[in-house]
Amino acid sequence: MIPKVQLLQKLVESGIIAVIRRVPEEIVGQVIESLVEGRVTALEVTVDSPHAYRTIEKYSQMFKGQALIGAGTVIDRESAQRAISAGADFVFSPSLSEEVIRTALRYGKIAIPGVMTPTEMIQAVEWGADAVKVFPAGNLGPKYIKDVGAPFPHIPIIPTGGVSLENIESYIKAGAVACGIGGSLVNSKLIEERNFSELKEKATAYVEAVRAARNLIK
Repeated sequence: MIPKVQLLQKLVESGIIAVIRRVPEEIVGQVIESLVEGRVTALEVTVDSPHAYRTIEKYSQMFKGQALIGAGTVIDRESAQRAISAGADFVFSPSLSEEVIRTALRYGKIAIPGVMTPTEMIQAVEWGADAVKVFPAGNLGPKYIKDVGAPFPHIPIIPTGGVSLENIESYIKAGAVACGIGGSLVNSKLIEERNFSELKEKATAYVEAVRAARNLIK
């Protein structure tokens, strides 16, 4: 088993967690491959996708060492257990659930619950969360990430929802260790058109934007 510290380093390496939601099974592999080629190091397959667990099982093995494949939209113990059994390296939740966090920790996987308030952030950490997903970040903005992170510099924050190529630099400069990116990266139009080369280019652009922002705050 890969040590937790190495999993965490890989999770935030590119600064991008790509959210893959309900991509047709026949092309999900090409989508994942394009994102990995674009240097994204963490990909979240939401468990509300019909083939989510098969996708996690197959591609967590195929891309081992290159990128982490995890589960998203995990809201109960059963889903967490099933995702981990399939090979998920991390478990993302849209909400705060003690049983989901403890299930992930029991098997040495990364637990990242969804939070919005300082109280929820502290509760998540007390239950053992490795990081917190501030969701939906778009309604709060980079200033909120900076303000809420000020008293909790020890809590890794991953804004998700509403983060785009235009504002990701502001979120990273505000203190985000990485950002969850859904439709603005895993673009439905590009997927419908099977335009995997542009998807790769878009992924690279996000990774480069994070790198530039991190250089500015060194």
